Amino acid sequence: MNKTSSVVTGGVTVTAATLVPLIQWAMSGFPRPVPPDIPFLVAAGLVTGVHAVYNILAARTAAKTVAAAPVTPAASSIIQ
Repeated sequence: MNKTSSVVTGGVTVTAATLVPLIQWAMSGFPRPVPPDIPFLVAAGLVTGVHAVYNILAARTAAKTVAAAPVTPAASSIIQ
């Protein structure tokens, strides 16, 4: 199970559905009418992009942690 999930850590979950009203409000200032599906596509793109950036940062942090861990010799090389 993913221990960094927002459900496990108690973090905030942002979905495309939570962003749609904000995007609809922002797009209401456009001089021309916006098709009704556009706010949903923009919200989905934003959530996907933020998720991708989070995954990249998590992978980099994990790689740094593994690289910084001290190397212990294998048990077979100790017993000779």
